[in-house]
Amino acid sequence: MDSGISSVRNLLYVVLVLALLAVGTNFYVASLLDRNSQELASLRLLLQKQMMGSAITQAEEMQKKMQALNESASGIDAKMKKAQDDFVVRMNAELPRMMDRYVAQRAGKIQPMIPDEVKEKIKQQMPPR
Repeated sequence: MDSGISSVRNLLYVVLVLALLAVGTNFYVASLLDRNSQELASLRLLLQKQMMGSAITQAEEMQKKMQALNESASGIDAKMKKAQDDFVVRMNAELPRMMDRYVAQRAGKIQPMIPDEVKEKIKQQMPPR
């Protein structure tokens, strides 16, 4: 019977040692998990700082591009105004001549269609030259 009790006692010691090893391993794994958790938190903060810095840099670049566009747009406004003014001056010079030519062309085609009575009334209303 002594050998049976001694075997049970030895098994109990082995189980006790395994239990202590399991508890120790659990504490070790828990400490590693805690360290990983802290590192992840610090990485998250670092990424947030980098993203904010990147966002600020991109915003500044976008602002510079917008200013350049505004400057070029103001230049375009001046060019458009000059082109419009040039067009108006040209039209004021050329349009009367174009209209005179058009009326002269059409007058030859339309005059035969005007009844003689209307021609007489027009001559009576026109002052002599």
